[in-house]
Amino acid sequence: MTGKLLDNRYQLVKKIGSGGMADVYMAKDILLDRVVAVKILHSNFAEDNEFVTRFRHEAQSAGKLSHPNIVGIYDVGCDQGVYYIIMEYVEGTTLKQYIQTHPNIPIDTAVKIAIEIGNALEEAHRNGIIHCDIKPHNILLTDSGKVKVTDFGIARVINSSTIMNRESILGSVHYLSPEQAAGDQVTEKTDIYSLGIVLYEMLTHHLPFDGDTAVSIALKHIQNDIPRPTKFNPAISPLLEECLLTALQRDPDKRYDTISDFISELKIAQGFTTSIYRPAQPDFAAIAKPAAPRVQKKAEKPLKVRERYLAYFITHLPQKYIWIAMVLLFLAAFVWAFFSFGNFWSSKNITVPDVVGKSAAVAETELKEENLRVSVDEIASDTVPAGRVISQTPQAGASVKEQRIIHLTVSKGGVVIQIPDLKGMTLDQAQEQLKRLHLKLGAVETGSDSSMPSEVIISQTPAPGMPAEKGTTVNVQINGHQAQVPNVVGMTLSEAQKTLSALQLSVGNITANDSSLKADNPDNIVVAQTPSAGDSASGSRVDLVVGKGTNQNGETSLEKRGAVNISIPKGGKTRHVEIIVMDDEGRHTVYSSEAEPGSVISKDVSGKGNVRVQVLVDNSVIQDREL
Repeated sequence: MTGKLLDNRYQLVKKIGSGGMADVYMAKDILLDRVVAVKILHSNFAEDNEFVTRFRHEAQSAGKLSHPNIVGIYDVGCDQGVYYIIMEYVEGTTLKQYIQTHPNIPIDTAVKIAIEIGNALEEAHRNGIIHCDIKPHNILLTDSGKVKVTDFGIARVINSSTIMNRESILGSVHYLSPEQAAGDQVTEKTDIYSLGIVLYEMLTHHLPFDGDTAVSIALKHIQNDIPRPTKFNPAISPLLEECLLTALQRDPDKRYDTISDFISELKIAQGFTTSIYRPAQPDFAAIAKPAAPRVQKKAEKPLKVRERYLAYFITHLPQKYIWIAMVLLFLAAFVWAFFSFGNFWSSKNITVPDVVGKSAAVAETELKEENLRVSVDEIASDTVPAGRVISQTPQAGASVKEQRIIHLTVSKGGVVIQIPDLKGMTLDQAQEQLKRLHLKLGAVETGSDSSMPSEVIISQTPAPGMPAEKGTTVNVQINGHQAQVPNVVGMTLSEAQKTLSALQLSVGNITANDSSLKADNPDNIVVAQTPSAGDSASGSRVDLVVGKGTNQNGETSLEKRGAVNISIPKGGKTRHVEIIVMDDEGRHTVYSSEAEPGSVISKDVSGKGNVRVQVLVDNSVIQDREL
């Protein structure tokens, strides 16, 4: 497949990976001049119509996700029976490779990676998408340390519609939730369990269950409790261990309610933040002493994980340390009060001057002249100019001791908004985007850009990324360009349909000039079209007449006709474009010229017998097809 050109746009450069459902290639998007990743489905999937339908639906849903921790999906298509997905190209390695080459991952690093994966799942769950196949193989780590999750939505199609090879099954079953292994309905809690297994592997360098077959491993997920991670890594804190085991409960109802709750508790466990979430009580909690005979008693309200841990720590702390802590706390409070409220022995009282509305520099000078000290906090304000004092504490006129701290709140100006990039949007989409940012749509002018669809924005003022205030007006220019109808006479019906589709035109009525012909046969030759070639496409339909095509002597014509349409990317330098026709009479160069960035080249071509057309840009073949 290396070197193949998909849909005259994506040039496959090299193979970079392979899996149970697809091969992955690095490719170049010739139209946008950028590097992308292309995932090409294996042929056994392409032959399953039900799978293809579900695959398109799930890929389109996943393509709507936009998050820093999610690999973006740009495009989905099919070319000559090859189904592919165009994705963001990520330089880096998989989390599985990272785990294999780093046997002792720091606990903080492992938790931070899990939190970033959780952030990606949180965005997907918010949009109604369950991943269903979270495993280190689907997690990418960029060279800059960023975490990227891939294969959103696609895994659900694979798991529900197909049978994968043994290697692929064994790669996923270690991270399979009990409900998936049992064939029950999957929910968001399925992803929580799988993420727990990934974190378990990073912390311990072990998988909780292993076996000779996928079935034996799946049964262990259904029937066995997860081994405690401290068995392999004693450095894991009790709080983190309990958090992890809660996510790995066999019963989904005993896991965290949402991925957000799991993320919150991971942050608590490593001291990143605090939380009010109360996790479920695991059914395999550690027993610290021999179990007493069971006595039926009223159920007690379970403490939070953090509360239980702090209670245990405080009750076992020596009493002398408690007294020392209390003395230190009292001394700290005394020192704070002393420096906050001035010199206690000073007999001089000072009336606080009014500095509200003055510049921060002037206010600080006036207060220091009165032998007072100053602290400044800045906040955003749309009503007070930047650098001016909004309020003061104590207020003006209050009597204080000298050296008292006067707290000033100073404006740092209104909230700065960045002008969004509206290029490619319709007017309705642009208005909605501007409204969310408290900006306004200004003048709307008509322009022309043949490389972009009609009725979309092609330029704007102010430019994207410029700072602006609330209520700023953004003027736009709408593309009024109407594509010219290409010449498709002489092409086969299938070639004509592809040519028109590339220009966002569709085939209208198809009629045959011979009653013996079947009009929709893709091998028919187009003998007439309406509108004619070169006319402006006032609508989106082109009607075609197909037939055998005869010459003046009534014999079947050997001449074939077609059209070449090339768009040169806007960025970059001038390109040399050549169009070469090879037929039974030889090789002919029908076009050779320099093309400016952003220009569009349209050329009618024809030949006799077997006709092949090549398009070269800077001596590199970007199109090679038969008429």
